[in-house]
Amino acid sequence: MAYKKVLVPFDGSDHAKSALGIAKQLLSKDEDAKIFVINIVPMSVIPAITNAGPALGTSVTFTDYDAYSELFESTLEGFREEMIESIGDTLDDIDTSKIQIEAVAHPSPVHGIIDYADEHDCDIIVMGRRGLGAVRGLLGSVSYGVLRSIDIPVMTVK
Repeated sequence: MAYKKVLVPFDGSDHAKSALGIAKQLLSKDEDAKIFVINIVPMSVIPAITNAGPALGTSVTFTDYDAYSELFESTLEGFREEMIESIGDTLDDIDTSKIQIEAVAHPSPVHGIIDYADEHDCDIIVMGRRGLGAVRGLLGSVSYGVLRSIDIPVMTVK
């Protein structure tokens, strides 16, 4: 089966890099296919306010939506740039129009991946797995959560 939209959640780990290699192979089977590489950024790392000065530690309501929006977007762009650097030359031989790389803010990595896959009508998720965690066996908690919660194929890669 040829997949048109391949989602690769990317955290910079060796397993995630291996998942990119597999996604690349899937992409080569269909001229119209596209890879979506995402990094789910926890909402807790998106700064609420900078240079708070005397307000540091107090509850502050953000009244300047444009300033906050700019701060939010620049934070995500920083994560995206780090992701591109971590990916390195892995995807250099692929036409850039077939690759979309994004940092996505979401409170939950599992639900962020699922929501992204749904919103972009992805056909398959190719993601790294972890060898840690006695309860989950060979799968990490994120890959396990995605496998349990989505109706499209999920390939975990070591």
